[in-house]
Amino acid sequence: MRIVIVSNRLPVSITKDKKNNNKFQKSAGGLATSIGAYTEKITELSYTWVGWPGIGTTIKSEQDEITDSLQNIHCYPVFLTEKEMDKFYLGFCNRTIWPLFHYFPTIASFKKEYYNMYKSVNLKFAKALSNIINENEDIIWVHDYHLMLLPSLLRQSYPTLAIGFFLHIPFPAYEVFQLLPSQWRIEIIEGLLGADLIGFHTHEYTDNFLRATLRFAGLENHLGVINNKGRLVKVGTHPISIDYLKFSKTAKSPSVISKTQEIKNQFKNKKILFSVDRLDYTKGILNRLLGFEYFLDKYPAWRESITLIIVVVPSRIGVFHYQQMKKQIDETIGRINGKFSTVEWTPIVYKFGSLDFENLVSFYSASDIMLVTPLRDGMNLVAKEFIASKQEKNGVLILSEMAGSAKELLEALIINPNSIEEIGEAIKKALDMSKEEQSQRIEKMQERISRYNVFRWVSDYLNELNKTTLLQKQMESQFINQSIENQIISEYAKSKKRLIMLDYDGTLIDFVNSPKEAVPTKELIHLIHRLTQENNTIVIVSGRDKDTLQQWFENLNIAIVAEHGAFYKYPNSNWKLYQNNIDKSWKNAIINILKLYSDRLPGSFIENKTFSIVFHYRNTDPQTQSTFIPELNGHLQNFVANTNLKVHKGNKILEIKPANIGKHCVAEIFNLKSYDFMLAIGDDYTDEDMFKALPENAITIKVGEISTLAKYNIKSPQHVIKLLEKLINTTVS
Repeated sequence: MRIVIVSNRLPVSITKDKKNNNKFQKSAGGLATSIGAYTEKITELSYTWVGWPGIGTTIKSEQDEITDSLQNIHCYPVFLTEKEMDKFYLGFCNRTIWPLFHYFPTIASFKKEYYNMYKSVNLKFAKALSNIINENEDIIWVHDYHLMLLPSLLRQSYPTLAIGFFLHIPFPAYEVFQLLPSQWRIEIIEGLLGADLIGFHTHEYTDNFLRATLRFAGLENHLGVINNKGRLVKVGTHPISIDYLKFSKTAKSPSVISKTQEIKNQFKNKKILFSVDRLDYTKGILNRLLGFEYFLDKYPAWRESITLIIVVVPSRIGVFHYQQMKKQIDETIGRINGKFSTVEWTPIVYKFGSLDFENLVSFYSASDIMLVTPLRDGMNLVAKEFIASKQEKNGVLILSEMAGSAKELLEALIINPNSIEEIGEAIKKALDMSKEEQSQRIEKMQERISRYNVFRWVSDYLNELNKTTLLQKQMESQFINQSIENQIISEYAKSKKRLIMLDYDGTLIDFVNSPKEAVPTKELIHLIHRLTQENNTIVIVSGRDKDTLQQWFENLNIAIVAEHGAFYKYPNSNWKLYQNNIDKSWKNAIINILKLYSDRLPGSFIENKTFSIVFHYRNTDPQTQSTFIPELNGHLQNFVANTNLKVHKGNKILEIKPANIGKHCVAEIFNLKSYDFMLAIGDDYTDEDMFKALPENAITIKVGEISTLAKYNIKSPQHVIKLLEKLINTTVS
């Protein structure tokens, strides 16, 4: 087994030195750090990392040279041009998805050229992966918002490939996601649903995605499992973590202990408030500064006794919003320092740049308070790194409730980063906190993140992916394969008298928005006509009313069962009632109930058949359905209790009918003993009655999800049509 990790950037970047030679250096970022820690320590793991190498070149010989060099460190490059990076990365990724998913819609750009390039680059990644994928051996793990279309692109070419996807940023509430043009958001959802397992940091993001799939794709879930056209997709919460031991051991190393003491001495035993972040408008850096200013204003006794050390790591140089924010940060720090500074004290020490690992851990260790105040963040590993580095179990973490890590680090002082007052008051509370309470809080958080570290994160995710793919294979084994298909064709070919029973909606045609739109095509009529050979009895067994079925199939020599068995007719004969004196007195009371609910659910309508009533809600708001339909179903179930009526939940319908009317009637209408080949195909709960009534030697097939009563499953009406065509061609040949 090999894991193929796919991300926008490789864990190494290639730059040019002064002599124009290729120079390799480690990429910065949480993903490269987290998974890099895992791949470094798990030596028995076979892996390849696929991504952009940080350099654009169109020269074939140079691409080949870079590819060969990267192969030695388990990396495979996807080369992107400057134009592609501009419209894909700086464009759609960072001007559309990044601000929108972090709840900054007012600065999001919705340019079509950006999205078109996003699609193009995702396709480029898919083509690059096709050069190295082994469908039966590889696990593909796609990461982050840059590649949300990739899982589906891979699935189209590799139907059995194990594919995981993990989103490292928030997935927004559907009202925010809805701001994307409708085609884009549907394609993004469909792209993600190409994976077997979709992972998020928090239950909130998981729930947001499930609501979006329901609202925009009409797909419900059961305990986080979505049935997407017969293929199961698991959606789960898997919070990313850090290499806890790396931070804790480094914090106890002699060099870091020495540097930690130097930092404390440098600030002359003042309380140290520390902050480190990438330059980004989502990080709440300005609010952090204003919160510190509020604290100094309200608690002047602390002036000259506390220093804020703020490190801002350069990010996306050249992007307007980041240049503007850098200017605001510089000006705010200058203003606060000008307002409070004395000859011997500067309240804010500011570094615009990065820290190497040992220096970073040293500052974590030396700090009395850590300020982590993002306005919205997927996880935020800085908070976890700080906790892991506090080996003396002293210090206080002030953490934004908008960060994913706030769901785990419950002992931190949790604040709303939009409230300057809350930030300032949290600083005061942290300073007043006893050493004993600090130690207790730190210890509880350390216990949690030391257990659920980066290695646990990766292994838990991959184990869940493995379980999902195994479940997928079990489900696939129920579907008709080539061997089963050949067996059915063989039995059909050698038989003398055949009975073929076919449901209509969802079996011979796909479901449509309105029942009136489901008129059979000329091709379908011709196919059924070709099936009506001398030895074949063809039966359409449908829930539709008899007049509609009569109109559609009047020129065909077939039998029809209408309204789930209430009416039936043999070829070229009149309609008959399956049972006489069927009670209809209940219908008005049920219709009155349904009218009340239909008025409350726009898009729903009532279909009044001879002996049954159907409540259709396919065209209603999917999210409203999820709360409204269970309420209606419960009301109806209570109403029909202790009667001969049954309420059935079908594909976007609720149907109320007498319990003794059902498709099981085919076993009585036709003399089954006279047939040496029986085939029944259907897609919903009503067809289960038919499957149950047929003898053991009948071939029963359920369209779509697994059935407990049918022998086999088939994926879609299109697959049904292909099977029927093969039966016809077998007879002809």
